[in-house]
Amino acid sequence: MILKKKFYLIILFTQLLIHSFTNLNAQSADEMIFMQTMKIAQQESKAKTAIEIGKYFQEKPYIASTLEGMPKENLVCNLREYDCWTFVENVFAITNVKYSESTTYQKYNEVLQSLRYRDGKINGYGSRLHYFIEWMNQAEKNGLVKNITKDLGGVQLDKPIHFMTRHRSLYAGLKEETEFVKVQNAENRLNLRKFIFIPKANFASIENKIQDGDIIAITSNIDGLDVNHEGFAVKQNGRIYLLHASQEQKKVVISDEPLAVYLNRIKKHSGVMVLRMN
Repeated sequence: MILKKKFYLIILFTQLLIHSFTNLNAQSADEMIFMQTMKIAQQESKAKTAIEIGKYFQEKPYIASTLEGMPKENLVCNLREYDCWTFVENVFAITNVKYSESTTYQKYNEVLQSLRYRDGKINGYGSRLHYFIEWMNQAEKNGLVKNITKDLGGVQLDKPIHFMTRHRSLYAGLKEETEFVKVQNAENRLNLRKFIFIPKANFASIENKIQDGDIIAITSNIDGLDVNHEGFAVKQNGRIYLLHASQEQKKVVISDEPLAVYLNRIKKHSGVMVLRMN
């Protein structure tokens, strides 16, 4: 019995060592990647710098839901693989670090946390900004971006946001009632605000007003959901393309087709919101 207990303890200790070693290796790899991005030259604007940083990550793999499945909510810093949102968020965080007084990996962690969590504080699964429009609202409140959708001729969409709480079984983090209530409260707050977007049928008329490095949030036709996809606008040959982590191509790319064509091809896309960096 004693030998059996010792055997189990040895296995547990070995698993903990492997887990710790794996985490340390991942952190080391992410820090090295971050330091490489700090060598990228600043361009004439923060937005153009963001494009150069985003291009640095081209061909990195697309992995869906990179922040989900954690046993405990903590800050995930993963510069090795992306979903569409974490690609935009990480490039934006790195860009802001590049323009700050401190350009350390620790500063990047701090900026990333301030973007990803409500008021920059980690307090369980429900403290993360799960809806892009809440992320956008907080970034604008903190002076990092300006939502120019209305200025471009955006119109109001009366659409209740409730996808997560209506599909609770899809999110392991919502099993706890406390976290479910936090997300539900966030949805209620979002539904008190006006939701402005540019319908995809109108996109062609405002395409020439979009600038390199604008953050593009593609709005959703799915009931209860705000945004399907995100990326950065890139102007090529007079047209706007999307620099993004592509689910279709399973990697970070500049889209093969203009954004207007992409919007019309995907039925679940309803239009766009446009954020401009400050």
